[in-house]
Amino acid sequence: MDASECRPILVVDDDPDTREALSELLELNGYAVACAENGLIALTEIRTRPVPPALILLDLLMPVMDGHTFLDRARQDHRIKDLPIVVATADPSLEAPGAAAVLGKPIRPERLLDIVRQFVQPRFG
Repeated sequence: MDASECRPILVVDDDPDTREALSELLELNGYAVACAENGLIALTEIRTRPVPPALILLDLLMPVMDGHTFLDRARQDHRIKDLPIVVATADPSLEAPGAAAVLGKPIRPERLLDIVRQFVQPRFG
């Protein structure tokens, strides 16, 4: 297995129950997962790790640094500007320039997995 196959999906959401549920769903379906509770922590994690995540699952409405600000900064950062970012929001009518896809909340597990598989293959299964 090469390093690209070990890159996690980064779940960025301020709600701990949402982070836990999404992490569990993704892990049960063969994906490595990392979590952050806001955009600032996510950017710090990405910038301090030697390898960026394979995909970012991003909530838009969060304290400290929201998803819109994160998207803007991510698209300006050479290390992550081309990473697929999937936005998850309770209001899918919100604009999310730079997002690869937008998921409405509550998230349907099969829809999430269909979108994730477009960008990242599971480690198993």
